[in-house]
Amino acid sequence: MTRKYSKSGNVITVFDTTLRDGTQSSDVNLNGRDKLKLVHVLDEFGVDYIELGWPASNDKEKEVFADAATLKLKHSLIVAFGSTKRPDLNAEDDPNLQAIIDANVTVACIFGKTWIDHVKKQLNVTPEQNVAIIKDSVSFLKKNKLTVIYDLEHFFDGFKDNKKYALSCLNTAAKAGADIVVMCDTNGGTLPSEIGMITKEVKLFMKKNKLFAELGIHCHDDSGTGVANSLEAIAEGCTHVQGTMNGLGERCGNANLCSILPDLQLKMNKKFRKIDLKKLTHVSRIVYTLSNKRPNVHQAFVGKDAFAHKGGIHVDAVMKGASYEHIDPEVVGNKREIVLSDLSGRANIVEIAKKFDVSIDKKDPRTFAMLKDVEEMEKKGYDLGSLKAEQYLLLQKHFGNTNRFFSLSTWKVTSEDRDGEHSECVLLGKLNGKNQQVSAMVNGGPVDAMFKSLQKMIATAYKEIDQVKLVNYKVMIAQDKGAESSVRVYIEFKNNGEEWGCVGVSPNILEASLEAMQKGFRYFLLRQIKGSG
Repeated sequence: MTRKYSKSGNVITVFDTTLRDGTQSSDVNLNGRDKLKLVHVLDEFGVDYIELGWPASNDKEKEVFADAATLKLKHSLIVAFGSTKRPDLNAEDDPNLQAIIDANVTVACIFGKTWIDHVKKQLNVTPEQNVAIIKDSVSFLKKNKLTVIYDLEHFFDGFKDNKKYALSCLNTAAKAGADIVVMCDTNGGTLPSEIGMITKEVKLFMKKNKLFAELGIHCHDDSGTGVANSLEAIAEGCTHVQGTMNGLGERCGNANLCSILPDLQLKMNKKFRKIDLKKLTHVSRIVYTLSNKRPNVHQAFVGKDAFAHKGGIHVDAVMKGASYEHIDPEVVGNKREIVLSDLSGRANIVEIAKKFDVSIDKKDPRTFAMLKDVEEMEKKGYDLGSLKAEQYLLLQKHFGNTNRFFSLSTWKVTSEDRDGEHSECVLLGKLNGKNQQVSAMVNGGPVDAMFKSLQKMIATAYKEIDQVKLVNYKVMIAQDKGAESSVRVYIEFKNNGEEWGCVGVSPNILEASLEAMQKGFRYFLLRQIKGSG
C-alpha cells in the first residue's frame, strides 16, 4: 500500500540503500538470505524505505524480491531500483522498468541523467531527449500506481555546470508525478557550503514553480563529507535522506546513516516516524556481521570504543559523574567502556545475564572469570558483538548448565575431485561419556561433510538434532599475521523458525568451522532438549 507522508520540515523520511548501493563496496557480497534478514532488522529499527536491489540486474535479485513479497513488515516499504528507460524504447517496452513492475512492490526508485556531460557522452542523446526520457519513465511508473522516488544522478556537478538544465530535469520529474526528487552527489566531491547554497536555491525554485514533491539528499563520501553534506542539505530544507548503514558503498562509501540519524535527532532536533535509536548499535553490528566486515571500533555513536575512556583525568571525571561524552551511550544502544577497569567489565557481564533472565552478582568470582573469557576471545578476533548464542553459551559455561553433551578427541577431513567434489569427515569423541566414531561422505565440500558427521554423532542420543540446518557460512580474517593469519568463521543455524549464529577462530579454516558447528549444536541442545538447561 502506498504511504503518504506529511512534508513537515521537522520530520525526516529515511531511505536505506545498504542492500543495494551498500553492496557496491568491493568487499561486500550479501546473498539473498542476508538481504532478507537485514530487511527484518531494518524494519524493526524503523526505516521508512528499504531499497532491496535492482530487479532487472539478474535472476537472483528477482528471486529476492519474490521472497520479500511474502514478508510481513511492521513499517518499512520495500523499494525496487532501476534506471530511466532506454532511449530507443518506449517506457512500456523497457525491460528495466517492467522488472520494477514485476517486482511486486509499491515503491520504485529510478535514477536519470542530470549532468549534460553525461547526457551527451553516456546516453548519446540530446539534452531535450533526456528530459523526455525522464518524463516518460516517471509517468509510466505512476500510471502503474507506484510511489516514485526519482534520483537526480550527478545533480550537484550538473547544477554547477549548467544550473538551468539540472533544474529542468528536477522540474520534469516532479511534474511527471515523482513523489520525491533526490539530489545526488554521485561523485562525492561537493563540500557542505556548496550543498547548502544549492539546496537553498532548489527549494526556492520548487516553491516558485509550485512543485510539491518532497526533496531528498543522497551523498557519497569521496571527500569525507558525506555525513556533513547530508546534514547541511536537511538544515536547508530537505526532508528525505538516503544512505547506508556503516557507510558501506562504492569507492569511499555512501553517507553513513549510523551518524546521520543520531545527529538529526539528538543534535538538530529532527523527528522520524518510527526510528528507534536504541537499536542503532545493534543494527550496525548485524550489518557488519552479515557483510563479513570487521567493525570499526572507533566509529561514531556505534563503535565499541565510541564511549571508551582510558586512565587518567577522563576516567576519574567520568567515575565522579562528570561528562566526557557528547551523549548518553544508551540512547544509541551502545555502552560506556572504562578501559582496564574490571568494575565496568563486570557490569557488562551482569547486563548480558539479564538478557536471559539470569541474576548474577558482579562481585561473584564467576563474573570475573566470564569477563576474562570474553576479553581473551575478543583479543583473538571472535568479535562476539551481539551474537545471542555466543553470550548464552558463555553464561551457561560459568553460571548454568555445564553439560557439554559431546566432545571431540580427533577429526579428519578429506576432499577430492572425482568427476565432481567428494568429501568425507571422520570424527572420534564422546557422547554423554560414551566413545563414538562416526563418518559421513557427501557429494560436496568439507564443511558439509563435517556438519553431517557431527550431526550424525549427536543424533545417536538426540534425534532432534536432525532438525537443525546450516543456513549461512562466512569467513573473514580474524588476526592478520601473513601466512600465520587466523580466520573467523561465522555460521548461522536454523530450526523451526529460530535462527542463531556462532563463531570459530583458528589459523585452520576447518578447525574454526568445526568449533562454530559444535557451539551451534550445543546451543540447540541447551535450549531445546527438555531437562538439559
